Amino acid sequence: MREPIPAPGHWQSFGVVRDFRFAWRSLRRAPLAALTIVATLGIGLGLVAVVFTVLNTLIFRADDVRDPHELFAVVRARPADAEPAAFTTREGYEALVRETGVFSEAFAETSDLEAWLDGVKREGRLVTGNAFEVLGVTAARGRALAPSDDEPGRPPVIVLSHRSWTQHFASDSGIVNRAVRLNGVNVQVVGVMPQSFRGLGFAAPDYWAPLSLFAYFHPAASGTDTVAGVNVVGRLAPGVSPGQAAGQLTAWDERRTLRRPGEPPAPPLALEPKPGIVPLSGDTLAVFIPLLLAFGLVLLIGCANVANLLLARGVARQREIGIRLAIGASRGRVVGQLLIESLLLALAAAGLALGLSQLALRGLVYAAVTSFPPAMGNLRLTVPEADWRVAVFLVAGAFVSTLLFALVPALQATRIELVRAIRGEVVADARPGRLRSILVVMQVAASVLLLTCAAVFLRSTWAAIEVESGLRIDGVVTMNVLDERRRGAVLEIANTEPAVEAVAAAWPGVLSNRPLTVETDSRRTATTYQMVSPEYFRLLGVALVRGRGFPAVDQGASAGVAVISESVANRLWPGRDPIGESLRLESEATPDARVPDGPSPVPRQVVIAGVVRDVAGVRLGGSRLGGAGVYLPIGVEAARASLVLLVRGDAEGVRATVVDRLARLGPNLASVDTLQTVASIETYLLGTLFWLTLGLGLLALALTVSGLFSVLSYLAEQRTREIGVRMALGATRGSVAALMLAQLVRPIALGLFVGGSLAAALGGVLRAAPAAAAIGDTVRLLDPLAYAGSLLVIVCVCACATLIPALRAGRIDPMGAIRGD
Repeated sequence: MREPIPAPGHWQSFGVVRDFRFAWRSLRRAPLAALTIVATLGIGLGLVAVVFTVLNTLIFRADDVRDPHELFAVVRARPADAEPAAFTTREGYEALVRETGVFSEAFAETSDLEAWLDGVKREGRLVTGNAFEVLGVTAARGRALAPSDDEPGRPPVIVLSHRSWTQHFASDSGIVNRAVRLNGVNVQVVGVMPQSFRGLGFAAPDYWAPLSLFAYFHPAASGTDTVAGVNVVGRLAPGVSPGQAAGQLTAWDERRTLRRPGEPPAPPLALEPKPGIVPLSGDTLAVFIPLLLAFGLVLLIGCANVANLLLARGVARQREIGIRLAIGASRGRVVGQLLIESLLLALAAAGLALGLSQLALRGLVYAAVTSFPPAMGNLRLTVPEADWRVAVFLVAGAFVSTLLFALVPALQATRIELVRAIRGEVVADARPGRLRSILVVMQVAASVLLLTCAAVFLRSTWAAIEVESGLRIDGVVTMNVLDERRRGAVLEIANTEPAVEAVAAAWPGVLSNRPLTVETDSRRTATTYQMVSPEYFRLLGVALVRGRGFPAVDQGASAGVAVISESVANRLWPGRDPIGESLRLESEATPDARVPDGPSPVPRQVVIAGVVRDVAGVRLGGSRLGGAGVYLPIGVEAARASLVLLVRGDAEGVRATVVDRLARLGPNLASVDTLQTVASIETYLLGTLFWLTLGLGLLALALTVSGLFSVLSYLAEQRTREIGVRMALGATRGSVAALMLAQLVRPIALGLFVGGSLAAALGGVLRAAPAAAAIGDTVRLLDPLAYAGSLLVIVCVCACATLIPALRAGRIDPMGAIRGD
């Protein structure tokens, strides 16, 4: 029975369905090739989907709160490059809500504050008790905070984020109503928030606590009525536009603000939308665009592999295509059918990519969280979930990939001689062809680029490890006193701890300094200064070159002596001994004259008592931390100075012991870290970049190798009869293998050149970019050894990938090949 003719209005959709059914039958006849294509594309699309899923979670998917686009935060208008600052105090928040009427409902919150939760450093946020009511969010377990929790004298409670509950409490179902230790005080966990709620920020804090618990985080605020540093977020009252609200808030702020004569006015208040997403800023794009490009290179290599495979399939299907063209099918119709077959494979690859991306994200988050040193802080990561945007992205990626890898092979496959194709006498061009060579060049170049980046980061990691900081790193613990009223008690703990050998003090910190201008009668130069106690140089291993350090009698900078570094001595007194020389000092004025700049004023003139080795310090991003050009004396008990402890045995164990003793004494008295932890941050970051680029580079190289192997195997199969004739006429196996290798030597060499040039160009662009300082001098963007090593690895791997099919071609039976057996 004949198939019914579809109605005129439906002929096009009927044809598409029929094409998909025919494509499915064609693919079933070549399952191995279909699976290879799906797996190759699935890996490439999955990597790109990893980056887009993270981008989608941060940029496009809002927090699961009630009407998120109605939320506005009160901020002060600031320059684009200025650091954000908290808007007001709790008292100011309450006055704003009471006196302006611009919000129908509002709440206040602090920025994330560090605290010790069950003995581990975590970050929490303090909010007014009505915060979750304003946001319209309920707890996934237990309950959220209530206004009554924020009243003075109420039992202390906290609410955990879903990430903190899963990562730090192992998804313990019995956590609700359990007591935990927060800065040495028992608090009750009353709930766990939903996974989709991150608190209108980049990442959810570990917990939320009532704003009334501010003294648990800053003991110096105990007994005060105000809490400094809160932000205000609310919903506008009915009929009030953002512009009207901003005008009313500015007028209200001017009435309340009292300025001293000559003091510039504060920046005006403004409203900032808080839809619960991360703004799509230049900094955000600077992070994600390189990742998309790097992961996209792997997808591009996969597309090149698939294109080569489709070129081979096109030759094998020339008889079928010739018959279809001969019986009346147009070339466009056949090309469309081939594209639909490829699209079916790409859509299957998109489905595989969705699963692979989620597995990869879970693996990456697990590896990052478990490898991150706990002493470095809290890595607030959670597994981003895919939604409809990710699905649409993958479907769009499938269509784009189809055009990338299938269009040209489809056009090539339909460019045939009908008569020869129908008789099955089509013999494809035995030469590699321009298109195939371009694809090989592309694959090799992308592999060179990624592996060169990995080699650069590897060399940079080694360099960061080998750089001599000039300071003793191992066995040193630092303590930053947070409550100056209890400095004496903190110092007593440091002095009485049995594992502590010596205690010194440094301001503004062990790895910090302040700018200073120094002048002699004939020279003037800019440098930096630190205030340190007499024990500092011996404790941190800063070698004294000549002169003396600070004896114990020098109690403060008023003693009028200083120790300088070798570089400052050579600049000011070249070829002379500076000991006993006079030096005039001029420090920069502090931004707020009411805040003292250091434990004691910087003297106007000092006498040089000694010269010490230069301290290179440790690298962190674009800054090198540690050391100074001028050292001034202070006592170990000096206010606002950090304490430095030289300890015996395991520094991390001593740190934990000191933290435990401090917690028993009071909440949040001091932050305690090992110097090794701070010094290892740069190495950890570089190591992370190395493993990421190495993984991408090895994956790209594996796809390139498989592509080269397939291309040369296919070319050998195409030239079987020619090889048989050559061997029958006396060609040796070696000459045949050399003949096959010669077909890929030029595109591989060109790919090596293009990839190396791209890597060098990228390094040059980064060095010239404004962000070059953030890269740091440890990252050697144009390291010759890194380039040479990556090129050598790729040459060796490509040689192995091409040598096997080339040698196999030399073992062909000449007579069988000539007969076509």
